[in-house]
Amino acid sequence: MSDISKNNTAFSKAFKCPISDGVLSWWRDHCLWKGTLPSMLDLDVFKFPKSLPYLAVFSYDFQKNDYVCRLAGEMVNVSHPTVLKNAMLSEVYEKELAHKIRTDWDLTFKAQSALCVTAYLDHPIEELYSWRFILPLYDEAKNGKVILSLSVYDYDAAYYHDKYLKKKYHVYELSADDLEKKNNIN
Repeated sequence: MSDISKNNTAFSKAFKCPISDGVLSWWRDHCLWKGTLPSMLDLDVFKFPKSLPYLAVFSYDFQKNDYVCRLAGEMVNVSHPTVLKNAMLSEVYEKELAHKIRTDWDLTFKAQSALCVTAYLDHPIEELYSWRFILPLYDEAKNGKVILSLSVYDYDAAYYHDKYLKKKYHVYELSADDLEKKNNIN
């Protein structure tokens, strides 16, 4: 289990965000009640309509050894310089960053845990935060890897991402039990 008592402002905002709540509750409840990661067959995005623009789905392509974006909501797409749908991580991010993301995502499957990645945008005046929840799922056949990514920005991502490139990141590994305790975070 992660030590979620060591939080920061972005982490606290991520857990209190109404856009995040439905998706996190669904993933947590499935893991706790069924004892396994959910699959794409279990996913009903219409249960959390507020989250749809902030969701992206990436499936692992074994032949390419890379994750491919299968679906990207509007807010996710505008936060990237390229269209995400059908793009591989290695096409969207620089080589080293794509490798790090793949490694982190693969570890979430091994640990059967979620990740919360928070970022603080280095802006001279405002405090600008974003967070991304990485939720591992299985594909429809329950043997392939899929990542459900929920990205929420406390600012206009399309505007600020190009102007303020420096960000401070924090990564938190979260078990389903950690997500169950999220309401106790200050």
